[in-house]
Amino acid sequence: MEMKPAARQLDFFGDAATITVAPPKRDPLPDPIHWSEAVREQMIDALISLACDSRRGDNLPESLADCADLLRSRMNGKAVEKDDFDMTLGWIFGYWDGALPYVYVCAVTGIDPEVLQDIVLNHPRLKRDLEEVRRMRCGTLL
Repeated sequence: MEMKPAARQLDFFGDAATITVAPPKRDPLPDPIHWSEAVREQMIDALISLACDSRRGDNLPESLADCADLLRSRMNGKAVEKDDFDMTLGWIFGYWDGALPYVYVCAVTGIDPEVLQDIVLNHPRLKRDLEEVRRMRCGTLL
C-alpha cells in the first residue's frame, strides 16, 4: 500500500510535516454477479451455517436465539430497535424471507416453526406489533 502526500502542515515552531492519506482498501470480493460457481457454493454454505449453527453448543440456532431475545425484550417493555423488531416479526411470519426463510431454518434444525409464532400470537403487546407489521406490509381497505 503506497501512501500519497495530501498536504503539508506547519507546526507552531515552523517545522513542516507531511500529512499522508492511505488509499481506500479494495473490496475483498467482487460483485456477486462475477463470483465463480465454487465461490457461490461456499458463500451459500457459510450463510446456512451462520443461520443454523449455535455458539453455545446447544441445538438452538443463533438466528432463532436472537429472535427469542428480541421478543423477550419487547415483552418485558425494554427498548428495541423498531426496524429490527419489525423485520424479525415479518421474518417469523413469512412476510419476507431474508437471506434464508424462517421455516427453512426451523426445518434444518428440527425446531417447530410455530413455537415463536404462538408466543407472538398469545402475547398482547407482540400481537399488536404484529398487526402493525401486517398493516405495513399488506395495507388495509379502510
